[in-house]
Amino acid sequence: MTGLAQVTQAQLSGSDGKVLDCQFNPSTVTVTKTAKWSAAPTPGAKKDPHSQFTGSTPSTLNAQLLFDAFDVTGRPARMTVKQAVDQLFAWITPAPSPQNPKTPQPATVKFTWGPWEAFNGALTRVNAVYKMFAPSGEPRRATVDIMIQSLADDPKPTNPTSGGIAGRASAVVSAADSLAAIAYREYGDPSLWRAIALANGIEDPARVPIGTRVLLPPRGQAAALAAVGGGEGWT
Repeated sequence: MTGLAQVTQAQLSGSDGKVLDCQFNPSTVTVTKTAKWSAAPTPGAKKDPHSQFTGSTPSTLNAQLLFDAFDVTGRPARMTVKQAVDQLFAWITPAPSPQNPKTPQPATVKFTWGPWEAFNGALTRVNAVYKMFAPSGEPRRATVDIMIQSLADDPKPTNPTSGGIAGRASAVVSAADSLAAIAYREYGDPSLWRAIALANGIEDPARVPIGTRVLLPPRGQAAALAAVGGGEGWT
């Protein structure tokens, strides 16, 4: 008698370090990308007017997720249905940030499933439908439609005279902070402290003055910087 084949589960992971494993893989996953063309109406034209390409829209991933109080083996799931749905809503809600109190941003998410290339972006829609309840009112089953919009890994540069990068976040080093703590808070990966140090020309990561504002590269760029290695004497 052969055992059951191991099933690779779809997973959502947030830049805040939280991970949501899908009990049941989505039956369909739709990836959409559109291009925009403009055409000026031409009165009396016998042919179609000339069209001009104006740009592409971000890619979007749509999927329907199923959460149940019991997993595929009939055992209680590690996370309740409400906890799973609440996590999705938490990812779509901006969290307070002491570094950016005026411009809070929600965590970004990454969708992975087996050989699929990871789809990174912002969760832009969560629509949960609860379908089964315990006598106490506790949800036992829910289907959740989600939409993830891809985000540009490298934002466009600003005016050359400004010396900044559009859309790049920053953080202020506090008394209780370290570059590793900032990397964990912003990327969900403390090992990306090297990227923050390299991006800001920090020679001694252990001696960053309190109150220093450090620029935070996009996560993809941070991972590439961290892979390059650190400066002399870094461990």
